[in-house]
Amino acid sequence: MKKLLALLTLGISLNSQALTIDLVPSESQINSGATVQIDAKISGLKSQGATSLGVYDVNLNFDSSLFVLNSISWGDSVKGNQLDLNHFGSLQISDASNSGLVNLFELSFDDVWSLENLQANSFTLFSLVFSSIANGSGAFTLSANALGDAYGSGFNLDAINNTRVDVKAVSVPEPAINFLMLIGLIALGFARIKRQD
Repeated sequence: MKKLLALLTLGISLNSQALTIDLVPSESQINSGATVQIDAKISGLKSQGATSLGVYDVNLNFDSSLFVLNSISWGDSVKGNQLDLNHFGSLQISDASNSGLVNLFELSFDDVWSLENLQANSFTLFSLVFSSIANGSGAFTLSANALGDAYGSGFNLDAINNTRVDVKAVSVPEPAINFLMLIGLIALGFARIKRQD
């Protein structure tokens, strides 16, 4: 009996997906002055009681001494905005007035049936593009203020996977020392020829 119960518990845990948001950078290393895109991808919907996502309110923190926010894109570039399945629009609010913090809020206007039956179980919520302004290693972290399903009932994430991007100085190739010596010798040669004339 104990073995059967253990097997059933194991089977249930193997079939359940963890509800997570991953911050995914377009590149983990960039040169100073370059841009990087950070995608917030949710996965594990339609399990553990969270059948769909109808609303979210999250904060994304970044190192403002290394990065400046350029732009925000809502939804998934391939799957479309999964909170706007019927193309009625969604309420989208972003606030980047605090240094190093972006608050992102989105509320779907879609009906419960559409969200529960048409929404993908994993997709990109939004994408942020940052410009690098200094060298260093900067963390991008996300915190969830609130998440709600199609009915507006709140639920929690199992995990948030943050990310880090390294910004390196652009290396400017220096002329070879032999080339510089050659130019110096040529200049001395011309100077000697001028003196003799």
